[in-house]
Amino acid sequence: MNIDWKDSYRIGNEAIDRQHQELFELANAMFVATEKPAQLLGAMKLYQHVREHFADEEALMKMVEFPGYKAHVESHNRILKNLGEVSHAIGKDAMDPKVVAEFLTDWGLKHIPHDDAQVAAYVKAHSPT
Repeated sequence: MNIDWKDSYRIGNEAIDRQHQELFELANAMFVATEKPAQLLGAMKLYQHVREHFADEEALMKMVEFPGYKAHVESHNRILKNLGEVSHAIGKDAMDPKVVAEFLTDWGLKHIPHDDAQVAAYVKAHSPT
């Protein structure tokens, strides 16, 4: 499975959009890796970048007092848990492509276009002009 970045995923914040694009690249690199060391390295890079990205996104939500902050953070925590499960499975030589595909679908095809789009709309409406 490979998920492609689409311009429709842009939320309008240049830094966040850049991070999202890099997350797609890292996720795809992890998914196509065929050997355990490359899979583990890919998972570690992705996990680190995801945590940094979520911290940046959560700081932005706090700054604009996004009303859905708590639910969005819970979504972030769920995604991190799923990514941790993927990493754990790789470590046990039990990487299940279905689990990876589920993670990619949840994060890349649901979270960004839906949840992050709501944040983007709120930020745009509540930012000083």
